[in-house]
Amino acid sequence: MLPYKTLIQVDRDSSVSLHIQVCNIFISLITEGTLQPSDILPSSRILADLIGIARNTVKLAYEELISQGWAESAERRGTFVLSKLPVRSKVALFDGSKSRHDAPAFHWKKDFGKILPNENLQQITLAIDDGFPDVRLAPVDLLMREYRSLSRRYQGKNFLKYSSAMGSENLRIALQGYLAHSRGLITGTENILITKGSQMGIFLAAQLLLEPGDQIAVGVSNYGSADDTFRFTGASLLRIPVDEHGMDVDDLENRLKKDKIKAVYIIPHHHFPTTVTMSMERRMKLLNLAKEYQFAIIEDDYDFDFHYDNKPFVPLASIDHNHNVIYIGSISKTFAPALRIGFMVASEDFVKSASTIRQLIDKQGDTLLEEAFAVLFNDGEMDRHFRKSLKVYKHRRNVFCDMIKANLKDSIDFKIPEGGLGVWVNFDKRISLAALSASAAKNGLYIGDGSYYQNESFSPNGLRMGFASLRENEMEQALAIVSKSLSGL
Repeated sequence: MLPYKTLIQVDRDSSVSLHIQVCNIFISLITEGTLQPSDILPSSRILADLIGIARNTVKLAYEELISQGWAESAERRGTFVLSKLPVRSKVALFDGSKSRHDAPAFHWKKDFGKILPNENLQQITLAIDDGFPDVRLAPVDLLMREYRSLSRRYQGKNFLKYSSAMGSENLRIALQGYLAHSRGLITGTENILITKGSQMGIFLAAQLLLEPGDQIAVGVSNYGSADDTFRFTGASLLRIPVDEHGMDVDDLENRLKKDKIKAVYIIPHHHFPTTVTMSMERRMKLLNLAKEYQFAIIEDDYDFDFHYDNKPFVPLASIDHNHNVIYIGSISKTFAPALRIGFMVASEDFVKSASTIRQLIDKQGDTLLEEAFAVLFNDGEMDRHFRKSLKVYKHRRNVFCDMIKANLKDSIDFKIPEGGLGVWVNFDKRISLAALSASAAKNGLYIGDGSYYQNESFSPNGLRMGFASLRENEMEQALAIVSKSLSGL
């Protein structure tokens, strides 16, 4: 008989009942090949004595095994592993010399270059992120109230069924009005696709526009996840310089005379990572070039709502009369990162195609969540949240910039950003950002090591230092750790 006393260990403090625990252990022994078809199981009395539980508990476990199709009972003979199960190769129980995962069971594409997993900031108490909103400011209670209210209503039950991959019609109507009054973007609901954040919009646009061998123009400094998304399609990146006025459109024009460019990816408002804003002159020229050379413009406007010193420029999409612009925005970046709501605005045919692809990876979004956001937009709560946040973030930007100037003045160079949720800071080249990040972590602070912003053409010794998610006392604490870490390098 197998050493059941060792093999079957139950946890009396577990929320899982004892008979289910025993049943699950037997299932594991069968699937691992330790128990084979037709093998007899110990009697309920013997097993109960071996593992120290009641005999009735063992009987219940055996009944569960039989009901699930893992075992069968023969009158007066006992309980057996189901004879019809396929024979499994036995696994050595105590052979720790070899890993069972040494060789993959099958092969898959797993070389994604430098794509890095997200940092899990949910488990970090103090962080200088690269520019996220303060989730403590978001009216989450109001959102959840509407979510619960919708789910309880009779008509709200309809939202639990499959719906359009384009997203909630009510949210698209709300966004239609919001985009019109906030940024002069006049569009129809048929031109709006609700996405799981701006990253999904970038992915869908790339899948539709790009094929292996195509070229897409991007900034020398650029949003790394967008670069990775374009490379994943097989396209190559054509790097265009970015200065204090945004992407150098004159350089792009010279490239267009020599190269076939399928699309241009641009972050004209608060460019990532450097936070610069593209001049209106360059915006108009870019639109003219798109018309002349017939390329698409993917406009990533991830944090339009946070501009502090003057009115923000209207998006390219608002002044595009030739339908060259695919406009991508995010509610996640202005509300809370984990609540994945974004949008794409483009021609009706493009949006239909994008929604078709979206169905292949995500049948639809969270309709109840989208409907709850629609209520907040229609009730004016989102406008109130944006206005309140804008005041808070402007104050935090000013305080944070004063603090880093006072605490790090001998180590850094930066410009106060006109908008956005982070400051682009260049460190003295003698400072190792990897060492700074490691030292700060030991003292309880998460701060990046700068590697995310680097690419084959851009290797700054710089960081985006987010201020929006930090209260003043947290800024003081975080920057004190940065200063202490720098002094120890």
